[in-house]
Amino acid sequence: MLLRVHNLVKRYTEEAAVQSVSFDVNQGDYVAIIGPSGSGKTTLLSLLTGMLSPTEGDILYDNRRLSSLNQRELAEIRARDFGLVFQFSELVGNLSIRENILLPGLFTRKFSNAEYQRKCDYLLGHLKLESIQHMIPRELSGGQIQKTAIARALINEPSILLADEPSGDLDPENSYLVQLLLNEFNKKNLSIILVTHDMKLAFDAQTIYEMKSGKFDQVIKGK
Repeated sequence: MLLRVHNLVKRYTEEAAVQSVSFDVNQGDYVAIIGPSGSGKTTLLSLLTGMLSPTEGDILYDNRRLSSLNQRELAEIRARDFGLVFQFSELVGNLSIRENILLPGLFTRKFSNAEYQRKCDYLLGHLKLESIQHMIPRELSGGQIQKTAIARALINEPSILLADEPSGDLDPENSYLVQLLLNEFNKKNLSIILVTHDMKLAFDAQTIYEMKSGKFDQVIKGK
């Protein structure tokens, strides 16, 4: 079991933003979470990354309880094992697209420099960013920033990708490029947990949960 979520609860006030959520993710699973805005999807994703602490319940990654880890240990897991894509992706402002994509390799050194360059070339080409790879974030559109953030999340070949609306700023053509890329990496055994309103993206998942009022209201597809 790669990731186990058991009776997860997050309260900010008396009302729970996430309440009694449980599910498992094995290596190579593709999970989509859909639902209306304000239903707790983004809060749940932040809990799964260890950026928020649960009020109740457990999250186990690779048999390690996230709540028992210190900030350094959590940061190491996020850098080495997690690929993270958020709704408002923050790139380093004075670095080019290429440098932003390569940035995770500076912290983990999972591959050789030559291998990182090769992986970066592939991602730039697939996402049609190669012609603008030397531009910096303030020169980019929202969609270009989003694609750069997706490439940055994948460069380290993480065990699990946690993505919040990865196609939110993209037109249909670029959404399709992202869809193909996620499917390709999933076939290579990348586990994916995706929060999305994009049903074309969601229906590529093996399992689709619908979230309402902080709970998994029903399983749309899968187990």
